[in-house]
Amino acid sequence: MPAWQTLDEFDFDARLAATRGISLVMFGQPHCGACRGWQAMLPQWLDEGSVQLWYADVAQAQALASRFELFQLPAFALYRDGVFHAMWQSALAADAVQRSLRATLLAAPQEEP
Repeated sequence: MPAWQTLDEFDFDARLAATRGISLVMFGQPHCGACRGWQAMLPQWLDEGSVQLWYADVAQAQALASRFELFQLPAFALYRDGVFHAMWQSALAADAVQRSLRATLLAAPQEEP
């Protein structure tokens, strides 16, 4: 089961740039119930090694919230080989997560907000 690694506004770009494969960054806050739900369920729904999971607490990293124009939590950014691919969203269900990840990765890359 993939484990969450933490990011902050100071190491965000460098750590993601050094990560090969697919990375999914969740922007959240400790007091966000939906964020806690996603943190608990996503690792169970993803195969080990298929997606690197990252967590950025926007209460501590407010510059990231501003940079990504976040107005709702949790929010997710999908990266491929260290490069931003798209903002990602899905229903909180295993099959929906798998379908949404595949579709988003097949779509053309977007510009980072």
